[in-house]
Amino acid sequence: MRKNIFLFILAFSSIAFAGEAQNTSQVISKDKQSYVFGQIYTDFYYGLKETYKPRAAFRFNQGIIGYRHTFSEKLSGIIMFDVTRTTHFYEITDSAGNQLSYKYFEGSKYTAYLKMAEIKWTINDFLIFRVGQLLSTQYLTFQDKFWGYRYIDVTMQEKFRMGMPADFGAQLDFKYKDKFLNQFSVVNGEGPFRYQDMNGKFLYSDNIQFYPTDKITLKLYADYSPTPDTGIDKTFKSVVSGFAGYKTSKFRIGAEYAYIFNYGYNNYSDYSGLSLYGSVVLTGKLQLLARYDHLDMKLKEETKHLDYYIAGVQYEPVNKLMTALTFRYYSVESLPFIYASFGLKF
Repeated sequence: MRKNIFLFILAFSSIAFAGEAQNTSQVISKDKQSYVFGQIYTDFYYGLKETYKPRAAFRFNQGIIGYRHTFSEKLSGIIMFDVTRTTHFYEITDSAGNQLSYKYFEGSKYTAYLKMAEIKWTINDFLIFRVGQLLSTQYLTFQDKFWGYRYIDVTMQEKFRMGMPADFGAQLDFKYKDKFLNQFSVVNGEGPFRYQDMNGKFLYSDNIQFYPTDKITLKLYADYSPTPDTGIDKTFKSVVSGFAGYKTSKFRIGAEYAYIFNYGYNNYSDYSGLSLYGSVVLTGKLQLLARYDHLDMKLKEETKHLDYYIAGVQYEPVNKLMTALTFRYYSVESLPFIYASFGLKF
């Protein structure tokens, strides 16, 4: 136990030296009562269009460090830190709408923050209670794992910010064998970077997963959040999404659709997205993968469209080291890229 505590302290102190990260879910498959885990995802890209700046760069996409302890069959806890950019700067304008110049010190783009801190109480064979900083059931606890190539890119709903990856709150899971799961959550609705709003509004969500066979998954998610802003153009926000997937040890294909009513709590601003993805194992070390995302962004009288493509190959030269070479394309400004991605999980 002392050894595990020492490892945790050592891992925690090293967070300041981690790189830039995206939000993540964590697949845990270890047989120890206590262990440290981590993820390192990095890549290099080259833009095939000269107008994109910088045209080529190395990136550090994710640095995760965490610790899990199982006290008994009834009780366990997990804490996880991520490293990402947690600040955002807006334009400053005068009363006539003219942009004003200003100077600021941004600080590091690599900020460690609490990604997950969950207390899990297994009440009985049917009920599980979770409380703390919880990963979102909207897309992170299931679709992220089903896609399986997070080190290449996150799934559609996370990539285009269609919901928070994690939040502070409580969740009750009802499950029936390996056939049915219903997860009801109440969270602040502000995400992992902000404190609860002054009006104390919450986000309520329900996630249902049905497994007709061990290879097929059907998922339906919905949430509702009243606006924390009393402005005339502000209103509630709600998300409805569905997923269907088929997965074996050699082949997987999945499809998800999400619709956001009043994106950003803004009246008449609705977003919708469709994502199709799949992969096939050619050998024990080689896989082919492809994905297509389509996003419609309705902003009052105007609707914008975006398409995103990924196609490539994954190669695992040694156990636990994942590498991939992919071609990607954004329809906005017609931007094509070549990416070399590398991932390590421990």
